[in-house]
Amino acid sequence: MKPDSPSKRQILGNKRLLKARAFIAENYSASFSLSDVSKKLNISPFHLQRSYRQLFQETPLDHRNRLRLARAKTLLRTGKLSVTEVCLEIGFESPSSFSGWFCQHVGLSPSQFQKYARQRNAPHELEGIFIPSCFLRLGKSNDETSKGKPQD
Repeated sequence: MKPDSPSKRQILGNKRLLKARAFIAENYSASFSLSDVSKKLNISPFHLQRSYRQLFQETPLDHRNRLRLARAKTLLRTGKLSVTEVCLEIGFESPSSFSGWFCQHVGLSPSQFQKYARQRNAPHELEGIFIPSCFLRLGKSNDETSKGKPQD
């Protein structure tokens, strides 16, 4: 075997991780834990988490959340479903927890995002909207601290 080629063990591990990724993609709107996924693959949750992150640069649950967020944005852009219906469609049980989660990841509430999408009438422009919550907090504290100070 060549020095750079993966071992049989690595190949088997990658196949398991690809199965985990496929399972998450097919079931992102379902409620499941890391433990549930690891049991299906017959590996430990710790090993799944570590190996998955190493191969895909995200955790299994981060992957699920990314898929949920993308689907929520798509559904909100179309405007055919209410925020509550979108919430249930992507696997949340509580509209308030969905709204908080969405706002944390996007920087807008679901209803604000939907309203903006309707006003712009160009859904593709919203694809890249993402403001990390740390930036949102940073902006608020900068505004509050800069009041009364002369600008350069």
